[in-house]
Amino acid sequence: MSMPLFEACEKGDINRVKSLIEGKCHIKRVNEQGRTALHYCCDNTTIDCARFVLNDELIKKKILDLQDKEGCSALHLACINGNQVMVKYLCEQGANVNLLDHESRSVIHWIAVCGHLHLFDILLKYKAPVHTPDIHGAFPIHYASQLRGTSVGTDSAIHSDKGLAILQKLIDCKVDINGTDEQQRTPLMWAASAGAVDELRLLYKYGADQLHVDKNSLSALHCAACGGHADCIRMLIEYYRCPVEGVDINGWTPLFYSITNNHPSICQLLLDLAANPNHKDQRGRTPSHCAVAEGNLDCLTILMKSSANIWLKNKRGDYPIHEAINTISTNKSRNQTTKTEQIFACIRYIFQLNPNKINIQNDDRRTPLHLAASLGEIEICEILIECGAKVNSLIQTVADDYMTPYDLARFNHHEACANYLIYKHGGQYGAKLANVFARRIQKHYHQYKLRKTKPTIEHEKLNNKTKNMLHKKKHSCPVIARANSNNNLLKQAKIGLDKKNENNYLKVDSVNLNTDDSLQDEDNLQDRRRLFMKSKATTSTHDSDDSRVDPTNKIIIQTSNSVATYNKLYDRRKIIVEELHKLRQARINNNYIVINRSLYKILIENAFNPQNRSADEIEKYLDTLISSYDSELEAIRKRTNSVPTKQSRRTSLMF
Repeated sequence: MSMPLFEACEKGDINRVKSLIEGKCHIKRVNEQGRTALHYCCDNTTIDCARFVLNDELIKKKILDLQDKEGCSALHLACINGNQVMVKYLCEQGANVNLLDHESRSVIHWIAVCGHLHLFDILLKYKAPVHTPDIHGAFPIHYASQLRGTSVGTDSAIHSDKGLAILQKLIDCKVDINGTDEQQRTPLMWAASAGAVDELRLLYKYGADQLHVDKNSLSALHCAACGGHADCIRMLIEYYRCPVEGVDINGWTPLFYSITNNHPSICQLLLDLAANPNHKDQRGRTPSHCAVAEGNLDCLTILMKSSANIWLKNKRGDYPIHEAINTISTNKSRNQTTKTEQIFACIRYIFQLNPNKINIQNDDRRTPLHLAASLGEIEICEILIECGAKVNSLIQTVADDYMTPYDLARFNHHEACANYLIYKHGGQYGAKLANVFARRIQKHYHQYKLRKTKPTIEHEKLNNKTKNMLHKKKHSCPVIARANSNNNLLKQAKIGLDKKNENNYLKVDSVNLNTDDSLQDEDNLQDRRRLFMKSKATTSTHDSDDSRVDPTNKIIIQTSNSVATYNKLYDRRKIIVEELHKLRQARINNNYIVINRSLYKILIENAFNPQNRSADEIEKYLDTLISSYDSELEAIRKRTNSVPTKQSRRTSLMF
């Protein structure tokens, strides 16, 4: 391989080239790139070396249109380098202007990409094709549409008026201004993607369709939002009336693309131009879902200030916070952890503003902590607990099982997360906690039912007694009236006796129910007051030695043969037995001794005040009181055959 000739041609050393050619150097040889000496002549500003290389007609036919391994001929390289002298010389020597490289790019493609306006007329003179697609389906006008864009590069040649002039020349050649590439994108969409405002204006002036969408339903506005080009966005919306709520194949508006590509200023601009901050895509996700999942805190803050609702569910039933947790787990499985810290910042920000939403459940009934534990994400669990998440919050599964975050971590075999929850934050089994809560609910409901039922029963008994007496009074007169007229004296006596019995019965009932009767005389009122003062004085002398020595002297039990009295005594005995058992358990476990209201009332009625009494005294008195109640109950049972024995009652007492 004649390397000295290649070096001489590249440097433009005409004397060296002449001596090597006269020394019968192999001009047709190619190097490892598939290039000849003519390819290296394209770097020179003179044609002297190229003239010596192409001096022989046979050699010229062999190497003039020879393409290297990338498919570039000498004319392609001259166009890429912007070498006007070489381009003109090669065209004069008959170089093929229709040749395409291995990516199907023509020489017009290359001068459009590189912005070499001065070569356009030369190639057009030799009838170079101006509208052929490359391997990506893009025409030269596509590349010319983005030359002055802000996202193409920083070359001053490209960012000059030459790029706009090339586009104008292509339009003057009557090329299809709405021609599409393989993605069905027009030159207008290419200009919007690059932020080329002048090209965008020129294309629209010559009839470019600003509402055209590609095969993914992306519009020019989507492209501008994706690139973060504010001027193009304003022009498309305010002047060309592109819909700000246009959606692509996934249901995404331009606002979604500004958030996904981290353009907070574009996000604010679109919201100012009436973009919907709560728009839902095909999967029910809102811009807030995207902002949290991408860890874009700036855009999330802008959305919340624009009245975006961050507590909308997607079609899977997840809130943005749940989607963020799923995204972290998915990224870790793909070894993509660059956005993890940004997502953590979004999670903290959300719960700082909405601490009451920390235990919100998705459609799978999982709180953020339950979801993080089920995925084994210890870092997320730590952040959520710091934000106030309940470690042992319960969720009900479809199978009606109650589970805590610890249960889900253990169920999904995330032992590290399960140990973190149980040893560092006191995680518990869900079934155990559910049983505890169920017992508490049953206890409170039972107490509520007893309080509600007892006065109702007493009221019904009083009403029934009153109705019976009124019914008896109503029918007693006609029965006596039908008696023989000879017994008038007996009839009047019986009527008087019935009235007397009725009045006595009503009086007794009013006393038993502790109701105030305004018809009672002054003597009875004074008697009751004296009894009350006497009982109060008796209970206040609990420090005396007599009351401590023999507490049985103060036990007050009125004898009666009625079934109601028996049941009342039995219920009191049951309360005393239960409370005595609790008292002994408390003493065994060295806990505080608590006397509930029912027991306190019984003790006061029996003239025993438990205040300032020792536990031994209270326990001894309760034992004595139980024995007294047992004796009285047995006596009533013997006197009244209708009362069942203690063994026949359903309720079993634990002592």
